[in-house]
Amino acid sequence: MSIWTSEVRAALATLVALPLAGCLAAVDAGPKPAVRNVALDGGAVILSAPRGYCVDPDSMRRSSGRVALLASCERLTGAPGIAVAPAVMTVSVVPQGDAPAPSPEGLARAVAPARTGAGGTEADLAYVQVMIGGEAVLPGGDPRHWRGARRVAGHLAGLAVYAPEGSPLAGPDGRRLLRELAGGLRAGTGAPVNRAGGSPAGLFPVSN
Repeated sequence: MSIWTSEVRAALATLVALPLAGCLAAVDAGPKPAVRNVALDGGAVILSAPRGYCVDPDSMRRSSGRVALLASCERLTGAPGIAVAPAVMTVSVVPQGDAPAPSPEGLARAVAPARTGAGGTEADLAYVQVMIGGEAVLPGGDPRHWRGARRVAGHLAGLAVYAPEGSPLAGPDGRRLLRELAGGLRAGTGAPVNRAGGSPAGLFPVSN
């Protein structure tokens, strides 16, 4: 088990809480552009969405570029596209320098007193299945959801996957999607990215 400093524990607690603040409001707010790549925290971290999913650009605006909310591209854009299982995902980043790598034990402590189920580490992703609370974030959602954390470019990234009640993504399939989400994170240039004319820095829509 990793030795966790108070700073790391506080950062994990922050990552756990950040995506819960009004994260669903923008998903139902009408058609949005297909944004599949974003620059987080001023370009320090780049996120590429899993296939068939897009980033809600409003979530980036509300969080000053540190929290991204993702849902199916079809749901966000209102246009036909790649059919994927309904889900809402969040990615949040906080600067952490050379902090120790996250662990499933640390994640379990961060979500306490919520009960956790499966947990482990794959590559550089620590993950746990949280057994309660998903319905409070996603209306009609399954209480079970997945949380993960990994280091990237001097940041601690927190990830979450929420799915409708009874969805396979609330079970083992959610771990796969969490792994794909984590695999889309990479170091950026450290400068804001803007590849779509008129879009806020950090957003650059691309095709599916």
